[in-house]
Amino acid sequence: MTSGPPYQTSPALDAALARWERHARPGLPQAGYSLSRLAGRTRYGIYRFPEQIPVLEPDEHILRMAPSPDGARIAVQLADTADEDAVLGIVDAATGELHRYPEIRCRYDEVLWQADSSRLEVAASGSGRLVDLDPASGERRESGLPHGGRVRLFRGGRRGLAAQSRPGRPTELIDRATLRTLGTFPGIVRVLPCGDALLVQDGTGLQALHVDSATVRWRWADPDIRITSLAAHGDDVLIAGVREGRSVLLRLVEGRVVEHRPVRCGGEPAVATSVAYDTGTFHALVEGPTLPPRPVAAEDLLTGRAAAPQRTDPARTTRLTVPADDGAEVTVVLTSPKDAEGPAPLILTCYGGFGVPSLPEFEPTVPAWTEHGGRYAIAQIRGGGEHGTAWRRAGRGHNKQRGIADLAAAARGLVDAGLTRADLLVLAGASHGGVIVTACALADPGLCAGVVSTAAPLDLLNLDAHPLGRRWIGEFGDPGTAEGRARLEAVSPLSRAENLAPGIGPPAFLGIVLDEDSRVAADDTDRLVTALRRKGGTAELWRAPRTGHGGNHLDSLHRLGATILGFAEQATGSGVPLPTTPAAPPGTRCPDETERA
Repeated sequence: MTSGPPYQTSPALDAALARWERHARPGLPQAGYSLSRLAGRTRYGIYRFPEQIPVLEPDEHILRMAPSPDGARIAVQLADTADEDAVLGIVDAATGELHRYPEIRCRYDEVLWQADSSRLEVAASGSGRLVDLDPASGERRESGLPHGGRVRLFRGGRRGLAAQSRPGRPTELIDRATLRTLGTFPGIVRVLPCGDALLVQDGTGLQALHVDSATVRWRWADPDIRITSLAAHGDDVLIAGVREGRSVLLRLVEGRVVEHRPVRCGGEPAVATSVAYDTGTFHALVEGPTLPPRPVAAEDLLTGRAAAPQRTDPARTTRLTVPADDGAEVTVVLTSPKDAEGPAPLILTCYGGFGVPSLPEFEPTVPAWTEHGGRYAIAQIRGGGEHGTAWRRAGRGHNKQRGIADLAAAARGLVDAGLTRADLLVLAGASHGGVIVTACALADPGLCAGVVSTAAPLDLLNLDAHPLGRRWIGEFGDPGTAEGRARLEAVSPLSRAENLAPGIGPPAFLGIVLDEDSRVAADDTDRLVTALRRKGGTAELWRAPRTGHGGNHLDSLHRLGATILGFAEQATGSGVPLPTTPAAPPGTRCPDETERA
């Protein structure tokens, strides 16, 4: 295990990365406040919108905020580290005074305020308790949550709603005032008040329910659209979604689509990452690969009136398609220097799992890399949420190899198009994407010069070793059956590394594990590095300090991004030579490494 970053960026590239990282990360308004990171700051805080007047600028990580209806107080979930284990806090919005409740442990849990702002409730998943709190006096009442299930609270009705789910059963939506079940659903993503109805996003589409009668007022679903964000006011519903690999905005009235528009900015693809209704209007957060996020009026996007920002980056973003080996078309979103000609160092990334779409969002490493002559590409492979339900299912479970093959096709297509060469190509992926890129690179060692995996479960035969591993069986397959185990062994990155034929030199590998990761353990990556070194490959393992699977402070993000760019520079020959690593296993692990598994 390398104690410090094993790869250093060139000074000019590091400076470019730092410059792009200084851009603000604004949030959308919520009851007149936003959760944002101001330009030049390293941490997120809570600010009045749109003036950006500070309310709270803590040292901790803010997982979530929930202002009271009167705006006098804000419930926050604060984590000391990046492990996503937070405690509830109450902020006095006038003074910024913060009172923490360390016994109330949360993890992105919804907070339900009473209409008069006198009390709040939270189903605190970390504590396993339903908490009813008077923020003025600190008095609270608690009761236990169902064992083995999950409870989430939402606004709606007289006393709010509860979504109760248990493994293997439909999710129930309950009116807490009457204790009546309003409906059962395969799953519930979110519930919003919508005029005199409730808007339920159930994973397949939307339903508007009457609270009193529990009857369905209208339904809307489109199997080709993945909903990524949702807002409602009166009978109007604004959807940010993905269709045919592009970010789109839709407006619904009474369940009918009345406006539908792809999101573009300055003539290039852009992404509406979230939407909200506040301060009397619908808002959207818009960004692109080299376009820092900014809030805009959603109406301006829907009508095409949104002013294009002044661009300072010499880059352009385009879309191309490449044929997969079964004839399907795989979309690749490519960002290149405007004057680029011929093959250039290229970082190719993907996600390809859990129906999550890979979109051209703002990422400071992209403009930093393109400023120095590199290209950056996103492959929208099967298993992701870019092209509808069928596309997602085509790369899930026993079809996982399909997404790996799609990534290989994207890599070869970029080479065939003269945009890069194999010796200039680096595959990079995080979490599920780390599984895909590593499996792809090891299936065809001549495909690329290097591969970076960050926070990925690389031994698919041992998912139980990870804190959340049991939840991933539906995505990868069940190693508990003979058929499932055989399929997983065929695609598992660790199995591929251990079974590399003698004399086949694998691409350079950088395995990054996160010091404060509460989802993915480090042992898989350690073992894969060991296997590659035994095969004579160049492989490094690095534990990124003060970094987790969720939100991270900017100093940690800079260290992480700079290390990946440094690896890409060196693997493609645009930096200093790659280090020579011994053929022996990595050094002694940190004492807590196996404990975290």
